[in-house]
Amino acid sequence: MALTMAGAALDAWALIAQNAVREGAIVTCSDSYQTILHVDVALGNTTAHTGTRIIVECSSAAADDEFWTARQDFTALVGTANTEVVLDDPLAAAAVQIHVADLTGFAVATGGSLLAFLLDNTVANSELIRITSTSVEVGNDHINILDGVKREHAVTTTVLSNIAATYAIELPLGTLRGRVIIDNLYDADGATVYSRTRVSKVTALS
Repeated sequence: MALTMAGAALDAWALIAQNAVREGAIVTCSDSYQTILHVDVALGNTTAHTGTRIIVECSSAAADDEFWTARQDFTALVGTANTEVVLDDPLAAAAVQIHVADLTGFAVATGGSLLAFLLDNTVANSELIRITSTSVEVGNDHINILDGVKREHAVTTTVLSNIAATYAIELPLGTLRGRVIIDNLYDADGATVYSRTRVSKVTALS
């Protein structure tokens, strides 16, 4: 059996202010056998944060907004982020090493890696990276990452945040529409948050 599959952007990276809610774009599910929402989030500053709610909803109606039902409702991004300015001039596309002034908060625990957020001057060009180790070379602190950055990033204003998360949530077969809500009201005096959502679908079986 062959499957026809496709992925697409749904909500580009954007800042969610403290005590604000981001309602994501609605995805139509009636054209697919399977729909998965891929949700990426990261803290946007170093304010202590007790969490942001992520609500993934599905609907039994093709257009009526009265019938949204929670598929998943959970809290993420608990903690206080460490951020560092990128010192590479510029950080080249495909680079697997990032030069920073301080490695505090970016050390990788034994047996694991660390997901982090790379904030670009153009927010939509930001990306998630997976830190595999840190190193000090000729007096310079470096963050070593798994896949290399997707695109070039400018010096000094690009910032890393060490509290980030990503989730893949499947919508049930029979769902007509879906969306993601990022609810940053959970902590009344916490941090700002960045979020992005993509969608992948199985649209044909043969």
